[in-house]
Amino acid sequence: MRTPTGTLLLACVLSGALLLSGCGGGTTGHGDDAGTREDLLLQPAAAPGPDPFTDSTALTAATPSPAPRTPSGTGRTVTARSGPRSLSGGTPGLYAGAERTSSCDIGRQIGHLTRDRARGRVFARIAGVPPASVPDYVRALTPVVLRADTRVTGHGFRADRLTRHRSVLQAGTAVLVDDRGVPRVRCACGNPLRPPTAPRGTPVTRGVPWPDYRPGEVINVTPAPRRVADFTIIDLTGRIWIERRTGHDVRHDRALPPPLRSTARPESPRASPPPVRRPAVPPEPEPEPEPGTASSWDAPADTSLHGTDPDPETMTPPADGTAPPPEGPAGPEDSGGPD
Repeated sequence: MRTPTGTLLLACVLSGALLLSGCGGGTTGHGDDAGTREDLLLQPAAAPGPDPFTDSTALTAATPSPAPRTPSGTGRTVTARSGPRSLSGGTPGLYAGAERTSSCDIGRQIGHLTRDRARGRVFARIAGVPPASVPDYVRALTPVVLRADTRVTGHGFRADRLTRHRSVLQAGTAVLVDDRGVPRVRCACGNPLRPPTAPRGTPVTRGVPWPDYRPGEVINVTPAPRRVADFTIIDLTGRIWIERRTGHDVRHDRALPPPLRSTARPESPRASPPPVRRPAVPPEPEPEPEPGTASSWDAPADTSLHGTDPDPETMTPPADGTAPPPEGPAGPEDSGGPD
């Protein structure tokens, strides 16, 4: 029997299509090549999320008030098209925490990673350290709490394989940051973190948004330009500022005075007018006070002859609007009295 050429060509095309549909299936978001999928996973502060690396070692479940929102000034709602803001990891007040209280159990976190060698090796690969250096790496991280919804690249562990997903961590999430202020470990699941990658197009959001979630107010944490020796964090419960050394030991925390905010607006040197030089005028002699009149001490000081301004307290009139009683004329000099 002779098979028509067109029928044979159509059969080949259908076979190839079926083969591709069975082997493709799209990107699932798992494996070392994951992350190409444009999904954005919303992770609440206390939820472990998918594919936890370890059990939760977070020591705080309270969600602090988020960082102050940046007003737009136009009255319009900020959308996701504006893009996340980028803040340096050394920005004072970027993170929160309680004085001399860690937000993550460092000992338990190290124990989870060292007991399971497979997880420890994958964790070390993401962290960029040898597996034997994982305990020292975790101890060098600083426990803090996020004050704003933050974009990260999270990594999970499932069936001896690494998973990766773009995430937004809710404000109040306990994390460990490196010496540049970049989040590296999420304490609720032990997942290693990396900085976020730029999405291609508009990502598809997965998960249930929390009440105050605003896509346009999510931040990206960028590495500080130099190593941070002390982080300036804020205790939102006690309303105090804290200086915390880099590393896991929070026993050296110390309270700081609140930062000063200057209300004076600096002027541009170009806008300042040139100084006006006035000719010096010799002072006129002061007349002698007459009886029943105010003394020369009650008159305002001539500021043009002195280098300082008068004291504002001495220049304020009394509350009842009356002037102080004038002094009488100077009496005859008493040679026997004290000088």
